[in-house]
Amino acid sequence: MTGSMPGTASTLLLSKPDIAALAKVQRPVVSVWVSRYRSTDAPFPTAVSTRGREELFAGTEVVEWIRARGLGNSESLSEDLAMFAALDHRSELTADAAFHGITALLCVKAMLADQLSEMDGEDLLDETDELDPNDEFLFSEVDALGDQRETFARYVDQMADAAYTPAQAFESLMAQRFRMQRADLADSALAPRALELGARVCAALATDEHEVFVDPSVDGSDLLIALRHALPEFEEPLAMTGESDTAASRLARRRLAVHGWRRTKAPTGGFADGFTIDGPAMFLTQFPSPSTVGLSDAQILERIDNIVLQMGPHHRGVVIGPASALVDPIADREARLIRAGLLRSDRLRAAIRLPEGLLTTRPGLPMAMWVLGSADPSIKPADRWTVTADVSATDLDEPLIEAIVSDVTAAMGTTGSVRAHAFRHGAIRMTAKLLANDQHGLAPRTASRRRVRSGAELAAQALETLDALNHRASQAAGPLEVSLEYRQPGGTALPTLGELAAQKRVKLLPGHRIDASDVVDGGDIRVLGVDEVLGRTRIGVRGIDRFTFATKHPNARYTEPGDIVFCASPAVGAIVDHDGAAVVLAPARVLRVKDSERSGLIPELMARHIAESAPRTRPQRAIRSGNDWKYWHVPQLANDKVPAVRHALSDIRERRRAAEELVNNLDHFTSTLVDGLAHGVLTVSDRPTISPEKG
Repeated sequence: MTGSMPGTASTLLLSKPDIAALAKVQRPVVSVWVSRYRSTDAPFPTAVSTRGREELFAGTEVVEWIRARGLGNSESLSEDLAMFAALDHRSELTADAAFHGITALLCVKAMLADQLSEMDGEDLLDETDELDPNDEFLFSEVDALGDQRETFARYVDQMADAAYTPAQAFESLMAQRFRMQRADLADSALAPRALELGARVCAALATDEHEVFVDPSVDGSDLLIALRHALPEFEEPLAMTGESDTAASRLARRRLAVHGWRRTKAPTGGFADGFTIDGPAMFLTQFPSPSTVGLSDAQILERIDNIVLQMGPHHRGVVIGPASALVDPIADREARLIRAGLLRSDRLRAAIRLPEGLLTTRPGLPMAMWVLGSADPSIKPADRWTVTADVSATDLDEPLIEAIVSDVTAAMGTTGSVRAHAFRHGAIRMTAKLLANDQHGLAPRTASRRRVRSGAELAAQALETLDALNHRASQAAGPLEVSLEYRQPGGTALPTLGELAAQKRVKLLPGHRIDASDVVDGGDIRVLGVDEVLGRTRIGVRGIDRFTFATKHPNARYTEPGDIVFCASPAVGAIVDHDGAAVVLAPARVLRVKDSERSGLIPELMARHIAESAPRTRPQRAIRSGNDWKYWHVPQLANDKVPAVRHALSDIRERRRAAEELVNNLDHFTSTLVDGLAHGVLTVSDRPTISPEKG
């Protein structure tokens, strides 16, 4: 990446928007880098050229600077720079010819396992002809590069070297489908979590080593690529896909080849009526695919019906598509009749409504998943069932994916295994009732269900919570003993924090600027930021991994017990960190009181006073809010009063903590009781009333 070869990444010029895209940050961040580091010993690289009023920077210099500073959110700067250089290459080639030529050369490189830049243009074309003698997916694209073939071969070598493999470089290029505004590829792109869900369901259901994975679409590849990562690395999976000579279809075949898929052709005529496949097979497809964007619900269901007609008794299938076609109420009569026919086929084993946001370019379009298979032949048609679920109100995270895979796997089993399975989200519904109530949809919108627990677990937890609840109640309800005396107010003005700082009685420490992606729930080190100070997030929920923090911030500071953590924007707030050893996130800051015992400054008293009395509004027409911490007044006590006040505040704090625990235990006990009552494993008995005897 450091050579001077013309036409390579070393000569690529980037604008500020290009740099932001490369580093995966917002556009204003680049301007902040330029200004913030201008006076340092390693300033942001200077512009080397202009395009109109737009400054252009040397790509290699920018990448080296970002990596040296540890900035940005990209772990693939080098490969992305090589890719930007290839796509930005100035030649007479169209953008389409360059894009498809690069993908073809990456495929050639993967199949040859060799450096393409060591061949001349003619030799490279000859090698491509041997790999693709019938011009099914490679030859035309490489041939179209013409006299630029050797230049793009060098780009491809750089991309593959930076990404470690041609397959990873190929995926980096596919990830640019949105930036390049390739509507044919972007409009059908599912979110990674949706692809992972479909792939893991397929992998869990594909139990035969001779399984053929069938995608009837002519240009879909996203699900098959996700499935390849879900299958064991040592396998050589076999795919059967639709056939077409469109650019998108040829691209899909190149993508499968670069990821090590073996391919078998669909029969002549494709997946038309009457097509069958012998042996074990797993059908998987998504709507939309590049060629099915814009299909109506009826057209989607018609294509799924064609898949069902092609499935044998031991075949299974996974379909991801719009919820309007798969599970929601349907107004269109034609679509409703097709879906009813699919239900009567007894092939629909599970129907799951998924969260919104899974179709990248249309995040508001709800999606759903169907799982297809054969019904249990021992069950009479009138008694057959389908498992339905609605998880639209839940994030599609790892626990939810695992739960869905578990529920779907159980749904594909026998009647006995289904009845024995404790479904986390799914519910068993008779097919006849689904048909009768299809006007309300297959997976009616429901609230998120609690995890099903055993009766013994619920009972033990209820008793344990009840004991903790009674213990905390006794702690919080006891008398609060504070001796109070009335005194005439003095005329002494309260000191300001600015005055105390000038006298070095308090010390101001800035918060740390930490990558937001490093702050996670349950991290080793507690973090205290604006959300904790303003009460938006409970203290202790967020944290950061200890190794990550030590690596990225070796000179960082931790709080000490008694430190005041405060913020002035977006609102004023202040809390006391009684435990210490936490990390403060900017823009929150730390006030550290020196020698509290002899200064009359009590952190808890100061924090509460700041939170309640600092100005909260911005003066009309003012740019700043006026919340300058230097002018905040704080209380100061006589030294002989400090111990008694400290004791009273400590007692109040402990009682508050006990009261919060009491509320938490009440909530926990109520939740456990509701679960137990709902599942019939707990009951509440009337307490016997003892009346005093007369006489």
